[in-house]
Amino acid sequence: MPPIFFAWTRSFWATVVGFAILFFGAPAEVVQGAAQLLAWALPWSADEIGAALLRIAPMVLWAFAMQQRSGAARPYTTDPRALR
Repeated sequence: MPPIFFAWTRSFWATVVGFAILFFGAPAEVVQGAAQLLAWALPWSADEIGAALLRIAPMVLWAFAMQQRSGAARPYTTDPRALR
């Protein structure tokens, strides 16, 4: 299989955007909105769930980035000519 330019993959951009959001501060409204939805179904408060979401976010992003690297994934390259 020919290599693929690393910046052409969904996992690369989803991880970059996700880490940028975490690094520059996740919007509190988004985290609290998701936490509030989960709090209706779970026995924890929205604040506890929101804190947990922020704690596990880097691990989830790492798993998302690595999911395409298992099995017969195409190898990455830093050469943009691989887009041809």
